[in-house]
Amino acid sequence: MPLLAILVLAAASNQDAVQLTDKSQIKELCEALRAQPSEADLDPAQVAAARKAAQTRREEFASQWYRVEVPSKGFSFGRYRSHDQQIELDGDRPLRALDDTLAIDLDVTNEVAFNARPEQVTAWSGEKRSKTLRLVVVFKPSGERCAGNDAAESWRIGGHARSWELVGARGSLAAANEEGEPVGGGPRRMQVEKVSLESDGAPQENEGRARLSSAKAALDRCAFGAQRSGKLVLTFSVQDGHVRDPQVVLDSVRDEGVSACVARAINGADVGGSGHGTASIAVQ
Repeated sequence: MPLLAILVLAAASNQDAVQLTDKSQIKELCEALRAQPSEADLDPAQVAAARKAAQTRREEFASQWYRVEVPSKGFSFGRYRSHDQQIELDGDRPLRALDDTLAIDLDVTNEVAFNARPEQVTAWSGEKRSKTLRLVVVFKPSGERCAGNDAAESWRIGGHARSWELVGARGSLAAANEEGEPVGGGPRRMQVEKVSLESDGAPQENEGRARLSSAKAALDRCAFGAQRSGKLVLTFSVQDGHVRDPQVVLDSVRDEGVSACVARAINGADVGGSGHGTASIAVQ
């Protein structure tokens, strides 16, 4: 997904979210989530009314989406999945924001990943050291009472995130959806690694990669929607020198939409030769 789409996603996620920027907001939120009315000297009707008012207040605050910026020191990256070109968040500790007064436990933190090429990881690590990298999260409280200490100005909230966004000195860098799956990080590209036909009498120059040059534009469009890197191996028959009935037999990209797109892209391509063929295509 290109940068423009990441920005659109971020704008949509932020549209109805309350911006948490001050400790007083956290105090108010926690007080609402754990509100218990004082029932001393109240008659039964007043007790019922007080309980209902407290419940209404809890539901109002618990149903709202909140946006919070986690500074560089408030989150950590986990392992880098070189095969998928994705970097994980470290989910072993809560996110910390608002001058370290708020700890946020979100239910898919240990599953969140962002698309990132190796050079991007290096750049983001540099921004993290210089404290210009931020993690912007839009979340909804789980509805459980907020743990905290008002005197020490320290609170801890559980919840479910709707969106995750990495923001650097120059703006949005990458994003993940509510399931923690990456939805940004720049367009990928397709690289035809090898094309071989039964009719080949000898190894082809450049392993026959040029045979699918006519499908390059269509393959690039398939790469545009790919979320992961990986490799596709396809088999096909050749009729009158053209690819017919391509079938994906190996898919480490793990994306049915991309694999179907690649099969359509090479179908009908002029490869010459005859018999059956095999193509190896990498998503990078």
